[in-house]
Amino acid sequence: MAQMTFAVIPGFVDLPDSAIAADQPLTDYSLTKISNNAKFAAVRPETFYGWYKNGETVLLPTSPVDGYVYSRQELEYEVAAWSSRSPASGYATNGSLTRPARASVNQGAGTLYDMAFWVQEKNEANPGLVHCYVSFWNNGTEVITNGGFVKVRTIATRLSG
Repeated sequence: MAQMTFAVIPGFVDLPDSAIAADQPLTDYSLTKISNNAKFAAVRPETFYGWYKNGETVLLPTSPVDGYVYSRQELEYEVAAWSSRSPASGYATNGSLTRPARASVNQGAGTLYDMAFWVQEKNEANPGLVHCYVSFWNNGTEVITNGGFVKVRTIATRLSG
C-alpha cells in the first residue's frame, strides 16, 4: 500500500453553516476548505512507537505524511512492559524500531518482586520521560533497580494546522 503524502501541512478551517446551506451556491473557497479539512482529518491521530529504557525521553515524532513535527502537548503514551532485564550490551533503545535483545542476567539479586513502567504525560514535570522500576526480594530485603525496557506507543493528535 502506498504512503499518503501532502505537499503542505493541512489545517482545519471552520466554515459557517451558511457557507454550505441548501439551495446556496457552493464556492471554490468553501470547496477548498472542505478539502483541507478532510486532509487534516486523515492525519488525526497518527501512531508511532519505539523501544526505551529508564531515563530516556520519548522522541518527538515527525509525520511521514507531510513532515509535521509534533509538540509534547499533542502526545499521549501507551506503555507495554517488555522485560524486567535491561537491554543487552550493545543494543540501542532510545526510540529504536527494532526490539533490543535482553541482558542475560537480572540487575538485582533475589526473586522478582515488583515492576512498574510508565511515561510522564503532558501535564507532568518531564513529559515523555520513561520510568522503569524493577525490584527483587532478596533475603527479606527489597532491592530496587531501574532495569528493564519497554515499548512505547505514541498517539499523536494535531491541535491545529
